[in-house]
Amino acid sequence: MSIFGSIKDKITQYIDVYIKLFKLNFMGSTAKLLSYFMFAMICMFIVFITALLMGMGIVETFVAIGLPKVGAYFATMGIYVIILFIVIVLRMNITSFFANAFLKVLTEDDDDDDNDKNINPKVK
Repeated sequence: MSIFGSIKDKITQYIDVYIKLFKLNFMGSTAKLLSYFMFAMICMFIVFITALLMGMGIVETFVAIGLPKVGAYFATMGIYVIILFIVIVLRMNITSFFANAFLKVLTEDDDDDDNDKNINPKVK
């Protein structure tokens, strides 16, 4: 009976370790994804502020050239509409770029683990 008890203990210990390893991998992947998301949000905020200030600079440039202030604002809005049109045309490339970046962040550690197993297959 002690043989079956020790086998049962080993199996439960293996399952417990496997569950803990799954939890750690999940937490690591989630932390990486959230940190990447926060980085993307910070970059988007910086781009927004830059676009806002650049728009104000473009308006002042158009006013200095001789356009009335209202015309300068409409010309700047036209430039932003052109940029928006370009982004809409390139949306598939942009979304695939971000999707690939997210997948790379999520699967980065899995590739390292596979390489370690291939280098030394006896290591468990």
